[in-house]
Amino acid sequence: MNKKALIKTTLIKMGYNPQIDNDGDIALTYQMKKLYVITSDDEDDQYVTALLPQFNELGREEVMVALVTCNKVTRELKMAKVYLDPNLQNVSASCEFFYTDEASLENALSHALRVLGVVRSVYRREKENLSDEK
Repeated sequence: MNKKALIKTTLIKMGYNPQIDNDGDIALTYQMKKLYVITSDDEDDQYVTALLPQFNELGREEVMVALVTCNKVTRELKMAKVYLDPNLQNVSASCEFFYTDEASLENALSHALRVLGVVRSVYRREKENLSDEK
């Protein structure tokens, strides 16, 4: 079984309904959020990225606070990377991990989904905390 098929099968086993999108990424809905599971085409590379794209839109005046907030949330949430897109208009989050077998893949996917499920709330809370400190 190839890597994408293994990930898709694991997600189905976990109770989700993943689909392969036009880019070849695995898309699924988790807690009403559209997430993506991205892998390389190298079948020997057991590295996976779970992605919650563009969950917060930014205005020009918000960029500095957003950068500080992303840094703080990334430090607090294990496995999470919270960052601004290159044009500094949106905040996205990802969880990246390696897996060794089907059991470790399921465990890591489960953890990544939980983290991405709360990252938006944690981001907003930390952003409010920073604004209150001014």
